[in-house]
Amino acid sequence: MTRFLLILAVFCPLFFLFTYNSGYGYDAYEYLIIARTLNEGYTLYDFIPSKSYLLYASTNVLLNLLGGYNHTSVSALITLLATGVLVSAWRAARIFSERAALLTVALTAVCCFFMEMNFLEPESWIAIFGLNAFALVARTDGKYPWRWLGAGLLLGIAMCFKSVAAFYVIGFGAFILVLALTGRLTFWPMVGRGMGVLAGFVAPLLLSALYFYATDRLDEHLEWTYIYPFGGYPAHTLFLTKFLIKISWLLLLLLLSVILVLQRPYRTLYQQTPAIWLALLLAAFACVPMLKTQASHYFFQAAVFFCLHLAFLADQWLKRYESRHQNVPYRLLLAGGGGFALLLLISLLLYRPQTIKRFTTLADYKDEEQAGAFIREKAGPNGHVLLFDNAMPLYYLSDREPNVPFIFTEMQTTHYLTSHPNTYQRALADTSLKFVVFGNRASLIDDSTALRKPVNRRAIQQVRAGLQKDFVRVSDPRFSYPYWIRK
Repeated sequence: MTRFLLILAVFCPLFFLFTYNSGYGYDAYEYLIIARTLNEGYTLYDFIPSKSYLLYASTNVLLNLLGGYNHTSVSALITLLATGVLVSAWRAARIFSERAALLTVALTAVCCFFMEMNFLEPESWIAIFGLNAFALVARTDGKYPWRWLGAGLLLGIAMCFKSVAAFYVIGFGAFILVLALTGRLTFWPMVGRGMGVLAGFVAPLLLSALYFYATDRLDEHLEWTYIYPFGGYPAHTLFLTKFLIKISWLLLLLLLSVILVLQRPYRTLYQQTPAIWLALLLAAFACVPMLKTQASHYFFQAAVFFCLHLAFLADQWLKRYESRHQNVPYRLLLAGGGGFALLLLISLLLYRPQTIKRFTTLADYKDEEQAGAFIREKAGPNGHVLLFDNAMPLYYLSDREPNVPFIFTEMQTTHYLTSHPNTYQRALADTSLKFVVFGNRASLIDDSTALRKPVNRRAIQQVRAGLQKDFVRVSDPRFSYPYWIRK
């Protein structure tokens, strides 16, 4: 426990500094904007969300407790979530040994730096619930069947943060089936455990659906929590090269682990350890969302279980070494730690060397405050704004909302406009709209892959027509872009 607390004591201030100097990050702006609107009279689904509802509700509650919507409070929340992941990883890996737990925590901490957990990402929540669900059932030995229900309940809550938690449930189902196929579980216990996980998982989802049905938002809840994430989100490989470079250190360790596991003593050990089967199955199924997009934070929910596997394997290798040499010399530990550090450094230098500066400087965000104040001045106290260029940062910094139900022009917006084709026409005719930023970049919208789709061509035509009719284009040295104000 003492060594674990020492790791946290080193990790927390370093990660807070790294997070603070990283800025908010693209995805986090959306989470922060929608969360903050809950303080301003809006409700969930007044704006199209990219994630499940509990991410926005919890962000709002926690940031209000931590001091509001600013860099310090947001960095504190992100650090708190990362710490929760480390605590959960330690708890999950302790079923193997104290050393395996410490190695898991160390590897997971490194993943937090390399997989965008320094931004406000829901994968932190998913990992916390997934690791604790693993810890509940990994050492039950057939006892305490309620633990399977509890694991399902944790995964159901995780699903209310982001829909990818469903892949953990598939991993649990596959694990129960493997236990049965290998003779470790008979038919009715298999059915009981499977039904327990499923019942626990479904319970929070049904309660959520009942709440949104009672508040007349069930259609929106179903659309943006289940239908679009699993069916409508298009696949792409825009981030694949960046992912392979950034995570090269972990991919290399996994490749080496496969070679080692194929050796007879370790192969036998893995065959005799069902808990590691569960970890690997959860990791494998958690990789499925990578088929859609390869942003590194998408890999985090798999990486936490891959780290558990790597730590377990390293611990077993060290045990075998100790059995032959009585103890592990410091030279070997230093060589291993130095090699690992070198691997991390190479990955970092190949990806983005300037990232190192986040540990040695303190960012100044005064320019952000000036941009936000300028937009508030032009929009007035009750006016709406419509932003296309650098939209989410400007919405957040200005604390002003659009008069359309979206705050970005990503793939979800294209999907929405397909069934609401005159959205922009009505928005520009609305006299509460005072300030527009549009037309300052080649792609015009965030979802550059869909720019030529008929629905977006029509939408852009509506924007241009509305601006020419009711707005005038202005430039001001106090603001980075030319903008439009109502005539």
